[in-house]
Amino acid sequence: MRRLDMLKTREILRLKHEIGLSLREIGKACNCGKTTVSEVLKRAAEANITWPVDLSDKQLISLLYPPIDKQNSPPEPDIEYVYSEMKKKGVTLMLLWEEYKEKHPDGIMYTQFCERYRKFKKENQLTIHKEHKAGEEVETDWAGDTISYVEPKTGEKISAYIFVAVLPASSYPFAYAYENMKKPNWIDGHVRAYEFFGGVPKITIPDNVKTAVSKSDMVDPVLNKSYYEMARHYGTTIIPARQGKPKDKAAVENMVGNVGRRIIAALRNRQFFSLYEINQAISEYLEKFIDRPFQKVEGNRRIAFEKIDKPCLQPLPAVKYEYSEWEEARIGFNYHVEYDGFFYSTHYSYVGRMCSVRATSRTIEIYVDNERIAAYQRNYNTFKRYTTLEEHMPDEHKAVYGWNPDRFMLWADKTGPQTRNFVKKILESREYPVQSYRTCMGIMRLCKNFSPEIMEAASKAALERNIVSFKYFNIIVKQVTSNFSKEHKERIVKHENIRGSSAYAGGGINV
Repeated sequence: MRRLDMLKTREILRLKHEIGLSLREIGKACNCGKTTVSEVLKRAAEANITWPVDLSDKQLISLLYPPIDKQNSPPEPDIEYVYSEMKKKGVTLMLLWEEYKEKHPDGIMYTQFCERYRKFKKENQLTIHKEHKAGEEVETDWAGDTISYVEPKTGEKISAYIFVAVLPASSYPFAYAYENMKKPNWIDGHVRAYEFFGGVPKITIPDNVKTAVSKSDMVDPVLNKSYYEMARHYGTTIIPARQGKPKDKAAVENMVGNVGRRIIAALRNRQFFSLYEINQAISEYLEKFIDRPFQKVEGNRRIAFEKIDKPCLQPLPAVKYEYSEWEEARIGFNYHVEYDGFFYSTHYSYVGRMCSVRATSRTIEIYVDNERIAAYQRNYNTFKRYTTLEEHMPDEHKAVYGWNPDRFMLWADKTGPQTRNFVKKILESREYPVQSYRTCMGIMRLCKNFSPEIMEAASKAALERNIVSFKYFNIIVKQVTSNFSKEHKERIVKHENIRGSSAYAGGGINV
């Protein structure tokens, strides 16, 4: 069996032990076959692994896939790959088997190869007709039509985009307008839909859009991290519809048409001046549509929802989901990670590594290999863009950690205004303030050996020459000291009534 990504393995364990889905449902959710799901669960059971999993990826891999003796067993073909390749024009099982034997001369024979393929195909074959179970699924999409409103201040006509969600079993809908179709609004639409339903379905089926799927693939699409995290928070499983397969989400396709006819078209002649007004009107017409009697059966969508879907929905979590952004970044040479113009420290041993940054309106979290290595309150102070923890520093940086710009400025202020301005310039010359602390400390040591007058004069000269280096400032201090000595000698007064050293030769004054 092909070794799965550990995120997918963890998801299989969660869906089995926490949600209680069947092997078929887990396979659909994770885009893998029933045999793969069964094998993962079997290996987990043998290793006594359940959910939640408090293991690192390395630990989990070592337990699930311990070293085996491959000498006596031929290598197994990647049947999922074979199944995918067989969909391509001109590809045959014989061709794929020959390619397999080129890589593995000691591999299984052609008849066994075909047998494994037929077994996999049978176990993973989808049925044409789809039965919607109560409270199991919700389908989501954007409506094709828009509603416009006029911006009162500018008079600009702005289009609003309608998010649509529907529970297929009862055909119970939800709709909400947004200023754009970007990721934050896409996720917010799902959150509002779950709250509108008063519960969460086991499965969420979105359209194959970039706000949902970061990497589209017929077999194994990669979900957007923020979207995946939202789904985890609400205990639902995301199964994106396949590209060009509208029947995968036929219920929402039909509901988009109903929203267009019953709501958007009905509001075509009304003038709006804000999104709030549009959503008030949508809510009004949505309630009318929900209470509208069915044409072929008794009741309406509200009655159907109360009887079918509502009792089977999972409860809402105690805390509403807070939107988060995920971003890939590289840890800099100064062991800090940048996000939105601000810098957050990691342990210096991670310098040069790639990491994932999770950002909410309140927090910043940094992950390496799916393990959190740092967490902070989000910084919005533009005057202090660096957030640094002492335990993240190497020993040579800890030596100066007790210092800060305010402390250096306070000392410089006592020496004089020129010294203060010079120290301020040094602190501002570096992107990372700690990098300038050693220079400031060197200047402080010089101040112990030279008078405030010399330090002030040297600081003034350094400012005029645009110098921020301790090496060159030390040279300037020596030059200033030399000039002060010359000026002192020139100020010595000579007068005939002032006795020189010769007057005291022989032990006293010669009379």
